[in-house]
Amino acid sequence: MKNAIKEKVRKSVDNFIDFLKNIFMLFRYNFGEISFFVFSCAIITLSLTALAKSIFLNSVMFFNGVTYIAPNNLLSIIRSIPTILLFIIFQIIVTFFALFEIGGLLHAFSMSQIGRNTNIASMCYFGYNACKRALHPKNWLIIVFVIVLLPLTKVLPVSTSTFKVILPGFVSQTIDYTQSYTIIYNVAYTLLLCGMVVYVFAIKIFVLEKTDFIESCNRSRTLGKGNYFTTFFYLLILTVLLNFSINSISSIVVINIRELIAVISKGDAGIVSKSYDIGTYTYVLRQILKSISSPAILNAGLTVLFYKYMEERNLFNKISRDTFKEIESPHSFRFAIYAIVVFVLISNGIYLLNKYSFLSEPVDRPLVCAHRGDNVHAPENTMEAFELAVGENLQWIELDVHQTADGVVVCNHDANIYRTTGVNLNIHDCTFEELSKYEYLDSMPGDYEHVTMPTLKEALLLARENEVNVQVEIKGHKDDINFEENILKAIGETGMHDNVMIIAQDYTRLKRINELDPTITKGYCMFLATGNLNDLEYTDNISIEESNVTPELVKKMHDAGVKVFCWTVDLEDTIQYLVSCDVDVIGTDNPLLISSALDKVNYSGGFLRAFYIVLNNIANMDK
Repeated sequence: MKNAIKEKVRKSVDNFIDFLKNIFMLFRYNFGEISFFVFSCAIITLSLTALAKSIFLNSVMFFNGVTYIAPNNLLSIIRSIPTILLFIIFQIIVTFFALFEIGGLLHAFSMSQIGRNTNIASMCYFGYNACKRALHPKNWLIIVFVIVLLPLTKVLPVSTSTFKVILPGFVSQTIDYTQSYTIIYNVAYTLLLCGMVVYVFAIKIFVLEKTDFIESCNRSRTLGKGNYFTTFFYLLILTVLLNFSINSISSIVVINIRELIAVISKGDAGIVSKSYDIGTYTYVLRQILKSISSPAILNAGLTVLFYKYMEERNLFNKISRDTFKEIESPHSFRFAIYAIVVFVLISNGIYLLNKYSFLSEPVDRPLVCAHRGDNVHAPENTMEAFELAVGENLQWIELDVHQTADGVVVCNHDANIYRTTGVNLNIHDCTFEELSKYEYLDSMPGDYEHVTMPTLKEALLLARENEVNVQVEIKGHKDDINFEENILKAIGETGMHDNVMIIAQDYTRLKRINELDPTITKGYCMFLATGNLNDLEYTDNISIEESNVTPELVKKMHDAGVKVFCWTVDLEDTIQYLVSCDVDVIGTDNPLLISSALDKVNYSGGFLRAFYIVLNNIANMDK
């Protein structure tokens, strides 16, 4: 029995090694052409996609007669006919970028499969034909496949244009904090991955066999039958090895370059003292290498499996003969591609220099806001979490408020207390006395006993005693009576009027607060925002999800006297970028970690500030 298992494992390992060897062979014949093609596609498609995105957003605002896009007008904009049409056009453009690259790579790998060389002109011609065929109405489903399904899996970036879909921080938090959402998300993601394994060869068949896309999906299901586990396992291990290799190369290159620079400049050659910068540069180099190499290597892996399964089923004759044709490639064609790439690089450089000219100015250290208190070390939205936060020398704490049935404003994020106490009760259905009976679960952070829900007034008094500012986020229920009035009453009674900013994701809440007290500071809390946000009413500042912060947005807000708060930042990776953007306040669940990160970053203007902005854009170019 043991010998049989060993033999099976040995055979599996040998098969995977053969798989890697075949990938290497595909690159051996046309390495130069493939590398040049992938690099050119990376430069051109990323630039054109960014341009198309900018044109798309500006066109959406123009045709909808608005100057900005924010949650308060997002739904009406999404529903409009112009937005739907523009979105379809944008998706088609991005799909063409992806198909062009995939088609060109498939031609090159197919030529390598039969031991022949090809050229850039042939790759471009094959990519062009793939795009042209996708225009037919019966093939429009491929847009969903390339733009939605591939990015959602996060594991198959088969072209520079197939971006990963990254969930916003607040969405990830909601999923993590809610058990039912976590289960639904994991089940949906697992089903999606299974579907991708079944239809992973659909684009290959569409491009190489010249069938319509629906038929290609059916053929993919048939082709992979009996090999789904092998396909998934090979792609998974290939991805792991690819990431490991890229990470290792990036680390070695960055560390050695930093050491060389230190030696030449006769500075401190110690690596430990430069660990933060090394981590940043390694991450950026990793993303550059990953964005350029992953599409080619994963396409090669899929091509090896595709031809293997085709030969096993004697279906090789179904592949279009055009796949293996090489068209004439004059030197002028390659020169034209070189010229286009150089032109894109230079024009991008000029554009960025003009756009970010204000980056010459140094920036101030942003303040840190404890999101729901220090909820990494104590239960969220409790006096224990707030006490930890004020003891950490922070300038801001953030809390969420609801109203009980008897009109008491309390601190809690959810409308129901089940997640924190294990008891299924809605806050607006209970009196404060009833809620006070329920203690927080032992599974909550920190070693605390008998923790109960605090009132807004208690939290504000603590903040006043410690001279800490407070962001009060209005949650509540639609049937709450005098909710905004009771919030303002608690603020007034504690003398915190000038040290509170009331924030809300519901724009009507801010409007009501403004009607009741125009002098109190308000902040619109947004997960998405673009355009001229100075036109927003009922708000003095803006609070925006970190992934939507840009230096030009912050500059516009500051010019108008508006402060920019960002949330929720729990990793060090983006701190330097946010500092370079010049945000005013960073909201975090882990204030000690972020405060420590702020001690290490650079606050100077000029080249370094611009450099960090560019690094972040590069680091995120596969998202």
